[in-house]
Amino acid sequence: MVCLNMRTIATRLMILSNLATLLDVQPRELADWFWVAYTDAYDWVVEPNVLGMGTFALGELMITKPYVSGAAYINRMSDYCSACAFNPKTNCPITPLYWAFLARHQKNLMDNPRLRMPYVSLKKRSEGRRGKDQATFQILRDALMAAEPVTPKDMP
Repeated sequence: MVCLNMRTIATRLMILSNLATLLDVQPRELADWFWVAYTDAYDWVVEPNVLGMGTFALGELMITKPYVSGAAYINRMSDYCSACAFNPKTNCPITPLYWAFLARHQKNLMDNPRLRMPYVSLKKRSEGRRGKDQATFQILRDALMAAEPVTPKDMP
């Protein structure tokens, strides 16, 4: 029997799946990566948790909305932000990634009742802020593809 500690599970779902979803990583690629990265990545765990919950790849078949969040939620629900070079209240790129994700997927998600409030807030974001959100997405996506680190000075 494999004993998973909750921090490992939270890292996978809250952090890795969230970032992959916000960066439009293909769900199958992420699931396959979990198979390689974790020795306890059993099919009965990876498939429903990564594809069904973590990346919303199955739509509303398993959960009612994408499991995505900005930096405030991660900071509130974990201790990951304490050792990070980014500040979750001022310059963390996860928050602009969240808004850029909602903007890119608005056509498919805006009618979801659980996303009503975030879409009201998205509508209030200025065009300049939306541009910075999209620029953050592109910077981080490019860095990921090039396997390069990102620092606060790299952000728009």
